[in-house]
Formats: sequence, C-alpha cells, structure tokens
Amino acid sequence: MPRASAILLNGTSSAGKTTLATALQKAMPEPVLYVSNDKFIFMTPEHVLKDDAVRPKVLMPLLSAFHRSLPLIAGCGFPMIIDHVIERWDWMDEIAEALSGFDVYFVKVDCPLEELERREIARGDRQVGFAKMQLEWVHRYGDYDAEVNTFTHTLEDNVEALKQLLCSGARPQALERYRAMRTAQKNQA
Repeated sequence: MPRASAILLNGTSSAGKTTLATALQKAMPEPVLYVSNDKFIFMTPEHVLKDDAVRPKVLMPLLSAFHRSLPLIAGCGFPMIIDHVIERWDWMDEIAEALSGFDVYFVKVDCPLEELERREIARGDRQVGFAKMQLEWVHRYGDYDAEVNTFTHTLEDNVEALKQLLCSGARPQALERYRAMRTAQKNQA
C-alpha cells in the first residue's frame, strides 16, 4: 500500500493531537510509530520543568535534539505520526530541514478557543490560558496539506481522514512550500 513517511500533527495544547495520534496508530494495518515533543520534554525531571529560569535552558536544546532525531526514526521504514506544538520559526526550520528527504504531510489540528479552554480546565494538568497563548502563533508557518478539527468532527472521522491521507499516495507539499518560502526570505535578506 503506498504511503507517506509521516504525518506531522501541529496544534495547541489540548487540541486533541495525542488522542488523535494514538487512535490513528491503532487503526493502521501496519506498525506506525508515534513520536511526540512531550515525550522528549518529559525526559526532564519535574523540578526542572517547574523552574522558570532553568526550563528554557534545558528545553531549547532538548527540542532541537527531538527535531534532529526525526529523520533517524523515519529511516526505520515505518510510517510515523509526529505530535508537536510548533511555537517558533527556528523549530519549524529544524523540522523542515530534518525531514527534507521524506514525504511528510503537515496537518493542522484545530479546535475552537472556547473548547480548548474547557479541555484545559477539565484535564486539570494543564495551565489554563496556555492554549490561548499558543493559538496566537502555532499556525503561522504557511499552509498545511490537510486540516482536522477535533471539535466539529468525531475522533473516528478524523482518524479515517488521516488514514486515507497517509495511504493516498498523494505527494505532500506543505513542507516543500515552507522550505521554498524560507529560502526566498533568506535570499532577499
């Protein structure tokens, strides 16, 4: 069955990326790897994550290492689902560069602000207001190959849409357009 190397899910905290990724992983007929920026972040001791002065000094190089690990994981030959909150241009640059040799669908995971805030409160393990802050910048990196909405569509519908996308044989183009845009910006500078 033809398929892309990966689906890169980008959305705010509490948008439903993890739920979507794990459900898609279970629905696929072959082994699919699930990689997440959170899994890298939570390798860090809890006291470091709570320290506002130390946290950025640890998280920035750690997330850069996560980005650099993506082609190694994709090189295993199994499709993968990447769960990320892309908050910075340099992160997007690292991801686009690291995955330049792979077919990767860039997918927007969307959810209305009111629902994001409701989910933050209901979960109890999220800083209320974090998703609102992320919403201001997480989707600013150009267009996507596909979009899913975890509020207006059921989990099953979103999983089926992503499963079809992954197995469609259609060539992903959003990251290629992003790389071309960034190259043009650098050439103009």
